[in-house]
Amino acid sequence: MATLIQFKRSSTQNDTPSVSDLSLGELAVNTYHGRFYTEKNDGSASVVEVGSNPATLTVNDAYSFPTSDGSSDQFLKTNGSGTLSFASLGGSGISIFTYTISSTTTAITGSDDNSNTLSYTAGSEQVYINGVKLVSGSDYTATNSSTITLAENALSGDVVEVVTVTAADLVQGYFTANTFSATTANQVLSSNAVANKSIKFVISATHASAGTHAAEVLLINDGSNAYFIQYGDVFSNASLFTLSSDINSGNMRLLITPANTNTTVDTFQIRHS
Repeated sequence: MATLIQFKRSSTQNDTPSVSDLSLGELAVNTYHGRFYTEKNDGSASVVEVGSNPATLTVNDAYSFPTSDGSSDQFLKTNGSGTLSFASLGGSGISIFTYTISSTTTAITGSDDNSNTLSYTAGSEQVYINGVKLVSGSDYTATNSSTITLAENALSGDVVEVVTVTAADLVQGYFTANTFSATTANQVLSSNAVANKSIKFVISATHASAGTHAAEVLLINDGSNAYFIQYGDVFSNASLFTLSSDINSGNMRLLITPANTNTTVDTFQIRHS
């Protein structure tokens, strides 16, 4: 009859041997989990787990991984001392909200396919439908921090994705296009929360008969007042606009007075939140 060799063992859930239970190089098994343990000594005796189903995972005696999964969209971070843990994107990061449309709608809001609730800062979002990027202001409106309103219905089976950027200190760039049909003074060209302390604008205005006018603007605020400087003006015929700024309802605004009706103004903003 063959000789039966058995290791020290325990069938108790989560039971692990101590240094006093093992000799150096000796193996023990927990039969409940199917996990093996042995004693090591690198100047200090300790018990380590070996095998393919560990309760804890440490790599190169340096990096310790979490023992359970994190939440959706979390990532692994280190504390700088070898311990890894799951964390959420907080002060800065990109979030993607995915909505598979079940019935015709123009309102994208609430919980998405992954049970994440839409939240964004207007001007920091990008919207896609079936992979095609939509244009803010014409294809959709970012009406508030929790709803995207489409200009045309999304149909059943369409997939709408809202990509948002959240940041405590982030440089963001985005493009807007507006057509001003009247020469009314101080129309809103841009409106951003006063938390955006500084914004740079590259402005290009065009008119069918009056030509083109381009300029750059730096706009800042101190929470109570807005200040701007306009520079680098270049025009093909004559100036197409004048600018001003103000603070209104907690928003820092850049205002425009077109020189002509039906003036199209393209604006690229680089803002520091």
